[in-house]
Amino acid sequence: MKKVLTISLILLSFLVLGGFFSCKYFFISEKKIILPEKENSQLSEISPQAEKEETIEDEKIIEEKDPVSRGEELIKEAKELISKTEKFIEEKEKEKILAIEKARERSENVKGIYMTEFIANSQNPAAIKIQEDIKKLLFETELNALVIDVKEAYGPNLPNSLKKLIEEFKKKDVWVIARICAFRDSSLIDEKPELYLKTKKGDFWKDYGGGYWLDPQSPEVWQYIIKFSQEVIDFDFDELQFDYIRFPSDGNLEDIVFPFYDEKQEKQEAVREFLLNLSRELKSYQPKIILSVDLFGLVATQYGAPGVGQRLEDVADLFDYISFMLYPSHFYGGFEVKEDLKRGLPGLYFPYISEDVSRVVSNHPYEVVFRSILSAKDYLLELNSEVKIRPWLQDFSLRADSERGIYYDSEKVKAQVRAAEDSGASGWLLWNPTNIYSQELFKK
Repeated sequence: MKKVLTISLILLSFLVLGGFFSCKYFFISEKKIILPEKENSQLSEISPQAEKEETIEDEKIIEEKDPVSRGEELIKEAKELISKTEKFIEEKEKEKILAIEKARERSENVKGIYMTEFIANSQNPAAIKIQEDIKKLLFETELNALVIDVKEAYGPNLPNSLKKLIEEFKKKDVWVIARICAFRDSSLIDEKPELYLKTKKGDFWKDYGGGYWLDPQSPEVWQYIIKFSQEVIDFDFDELQFDYIRFPSDGNLEDIVFPFYDEKQEKQEAVREFLLNLSRELKSYQPKIILSVDLFGLVATQYGAPGVGQRLEDVADLFDYISFMLYPSHFYGGFEVKEDLKRGLPGLYFPYISEDVSRVVSNHPYEVVFRSILSAKDYLLELNSEVKIRPWLQDFSLRADSERGIYYDSEKVKAQVRAAEDSGASGWLLWNPTNIYSQELFKK
């Protein structure tokens, strides 16, 4: 932009100078115009003294309006304008860089919790009570960040009333993150049915949770998500966090008919193409905005999940933070990590199901989080990536675990937090779908 503006001003200067040279040529030529006979005869009647005085007056006018001198003055003014413009641009660039650096610095040690859009926006007494409890935690403990849903599986929810809540948190220096579900979204089914995954019979395809999916390779879907994300930025969120940037992972996957995705292409490549557009558009729209992405927990140790299109290397250069969902209860295939020779750590394997309940993965929260983050950090280091890791941690109990006597109490939650901090993560986030958090978990 700076270079284009400078060149434009220089060209303008040349045009101005050229214009004045043309004027000079016109004035000189004008003196040589041959007037008609009648006018010549009238001029011949003018006395020599009057003609001399008129000539002197003409010379003064020409001298006063000398186009070369005026052109030089305009060039000087143009150069001064160019200099001022360059200085203005440089100052704006410095301001932008400082704003980006400040945002990165503030986002580095986030300790956050999650709030649903219902708790954030509802006037229901129960919702207000939970919201007030969350405020108390954020204002009185070590917590310094909040993730708020603005687009869930049923579509966008961004009421103007949310601005007041965001402003309240920001006044207390709370880092406010907007969570955006990307492709799992039912809000356009009536308006844009052609954008959705279908069954072979032509019905809308649904996952096991009843969720509808937009085609991850539709350009129109990309623009819909990007445009909404820009609206979220305008609400003054500090960070946008994207979830469900992937293909479906459950449901009758063999019955899916994609309206746009070319199944000859790898799913990772299709997702990567979208991520490139998303990151470029949003960073251009607001350079200081922080972008983060949620990935399956297993991607931290396996570096990819080809079936859903997630690959660690694809987000390494496009996002500021990666939030692996390191919920021990969600490692349905068990947890496995190779021996770490550099640190002298053994290889580990914890099954999801075992007759010996003490061995199952849900009973090893520290090891799962600690080794996952170390593994991902090593891989990202090989890629020379500057992206930071800020994991999602489990603050809820699954029925499958509760039925076998495993509960995610404060002890297990604290073990995960300790693991995140011991492994050098850039903060952590706690996920609890009920939004009920125990104050004893956090330091004052």
